[in-house]
Order: sequence, then C-alpha cells, then structure tokens
Amino acid sequence: MTISISDINKPQVNTSANTTSINKDNNRPTNTNSTGQANDSITLTESAKLIQQLEKQLGSVPVVDSDKVAEVRENLNSGNYSISTERVAEKFVRYESFLLQAS
Repeated sequence: MTISISDINKPQVNTSANTTSINKDNNRPTNTNSTGQANDSITLTESAKLIQQLEKQLGSVPVVDSDKVAEVRENLNSGNYSISTERVAEKFVRYESFLLQAS
C-alpha cells in the first residue's frame, strides 16, 4: 500500500485543540490534545530525509549548462557545428519507445 503525503514542507495552520511540540530528547514531534495526552507522532525515515537533502541540492543546480550553450553558439557562428542525422534519428526512436511504454 502506498501513502502519498503532499505539502510536507508547508507550514500547517492548526485550528483544533490539538498542538504539536518537539520532544527535545529525540527531536520527534509529539501531538497532544487539550488534556495533555500524546496522540500521534510522525517521523521521517532516513531515506525520506536523504531525499529532502537531495531535492535542496538539486534546487541549486542550474537548469542550463551555460558553458555548453556558449560552445554550441560559438560553433554555430563559425560554421563548425555539425548535426549527426543518425544520432537525431536514434533519439527520436528512443523517445517514441519511451512514450509507448508510458502509455
């Protein structure tokens, strides 16, 4: 069974009498109701923590490789840019097979 949790990093507004606090001993959130009894707790696995770290790192990586763009632009302007029709055709075939598998 798969459980999907969305908006995990967004702050949540709690309108009920339940409150969430962090247990200072083990840094785990503990939900308590108005009587002070613990209800539930949520902890992230090491894999989930690693994924969050990787997402942050990927956010700082530029989407475009500026050096590659400059190299291609220079080759285009000088007339030295050659297009391999075999490579283009191969990429199209790969893309088409990917689309067929996805549907």
